[in-house]
Amino acid sequence: MKRPVAATVVLFVFSSLVAAQASEKDVSTIIVEARDHSLVMRHLHDLVEDIGPRLTGSRKLQKACEWAVSRFKSFGIANAHLEQWGTFPVGFDRGVMMGRMVSPEELKLDVTTPAWSPGTDGSVTAATALCPKTPEEVEASAKALKDKWALLADRPGRGSNIKALATALESVGAKGLLYASRGRTEDLVITSGNYRIFWNDLPTFPRILLRKDQTDRIAGLLRQSKQVQLEFDIDNRFREGPIPLYNVVADIPGTEWPDEYVIMGGHIDSWDGATGTTDNGTGVATTLEAARVLMKAGVRPKRTIRFMLWSGEEQGLLGSRAWIKAHPEMLDKISAVIVHDGGTNYVSGITVTPAMNVDMSKVFLPITRLSSGLPFEITVSPEGLPAGIGSDHDSFLSAGVPGFFWHQAGRANYTHTHHTQFDTFDQAIPEYERHTSMVVAVAALGLANLDHLLDRTKLRAPRRRGRRRMLGVQLDDGMRLTMVVEDGAAAKAGLLVGDKIVSIEGKPIAGSADIREALRTRKAKLKVVYERAGKKAETTLQYPRRRRRQ
Repeated sequence: MKRPVAATVVLFVFSSLVAAQASEKDVSTIIVEARDHSLVMRHLHDLVEDIGPRLTGSRKLQKACEWAVSRFKSFGIANAHLEQWGTFPVGFDRGVMMGRMVSPEELKLDVTTPAWSPGTDGSVTAATALCPKTPEEVEASAKALKDKWALLADRPGRGSNIKALATALESVGAKGLLYASRGRTEDLVITSGNYRIFWNDLPTFPRILLRKDQTDRIAGLLRQSKQVQLEFDIDNRFREGPIPLYNVVADIPGTEWPDEYVIMGGHIDSWDGATGTTDNGTGVATTLEAARVLMKAGVRPKRTIRFMLWSGEEQGLLGSRAWIKAHPEMLDKISAVIVHDGGTNYVSGITVTPAMNVDMSKVFLPITRLSSGLPFEITVSPEGLPAGIGSDHDSFLSAGVPGFFWHQAGRANYTHTHHTQFDTFDQAIPEYERHTSMVVAVAALGLANLDHLLDRTKLRAPRRRGRRRMLGVQLDDGMRLTMVVEDGAAAKAGLLVGDKIVSIEGKPIAGSADIREALRTRKAKLKVVYERAGKKAETTLQYPRRRRRQ
């Protein structure tokens, strides 16, 4: 999802540039406070351990938003407030989520359900049967499925109609549908869901996702004619809407241009299969800590530094898009929006346009001196700022506002925690969180103190006309997929987030230029070698043949 392919990388050296916009004294005070007196892990703990996951439309999200306002106010930001951006038709709250195999062996199951879907009526233990693949086959096997858990042995493919299968199973009296999560590895269970449900037509039949390896284990026992008893206790609750939804806003007012803004933030909502730590509790915590540090340092920025925590991000950047629509008069006065939404790895760089290069070099100069072990690099992209990464900066870029997404690096495996059951507090790395908080605070002050707004020349890459082939992915510098666009060529070929592209049509892939060159061919099918979990495999990209003009 996260880190775009680099263009031209420039590592700035202190002696080669003019002084930064923030004073040496302010920067030193910020660094000492953030490094030696950091509260970032306390913020994170209070959010993800005391409050927990924060699905949009849940009571816990509302509690988290109110907590964030209170936390901002405790720093001395009196204007911190909630701003409503919309409503959801139905609220959804998740409680207990437990599964286990009772017999023929004991096995704890890692499970989830789609958000906004029903759970069980308390603890339910029942026999299990293999589920047919079509609704018609379900109806033909009604007697064998009645009062049983129906296990779909093969992982559903893209475009498969799980809802139709569930409807058929409900009609024959099955207890619920069980199927394997589409995790990047077999030990992952990924939570998602569709909020577009209505109080007078709530879903009623449980759909439970399991780990792929555990699904295979149960299916193997059933194929051996073993009697498999499974127990599930899943407490999913609906609330009648409309459910009001909010963004969190807090300002450090500017002294010279108070009606101009630098916005630092992340999204406060999360999926609810775990505690929402790396997506995006870490971004919330560093935003809060940057605000605390700047207030503690007593800085007086020239333009207003606004801290924003958006909700509805996981459902399509809803909170940030709604805010932009409600405030069109402010867009020309926003110098920059920088979003932290890449997990717990430390902030290691940022992409800028050539027109911004001089200003951003000044702003980020102090950051290059923060830690020799945690270097910071600026990427200069002649084609414009990278869009389509899938976080709230995309909303601002679409509105013509400079929106930035931090590069991040470190030892954490973001794909292991992203939307999975492993997105928990123990995955956060304290030294990275402290460092990122420093970077966010220093960058906010530096941008706020520039004597003009950032240049918007060639802000976004121009839309390319014609039928240029696209892979439909975002990649990091090692050619590992960080996002796969649904229904894109890569998704249709079965590539997943975390895969590393090794070669296309036998040509080694070392960078984005190699991919663009490989896709220029007229071939309708392209063989791709990729690496997944340390093993190489092959797949085929397919493109329609171009018709020659008559």
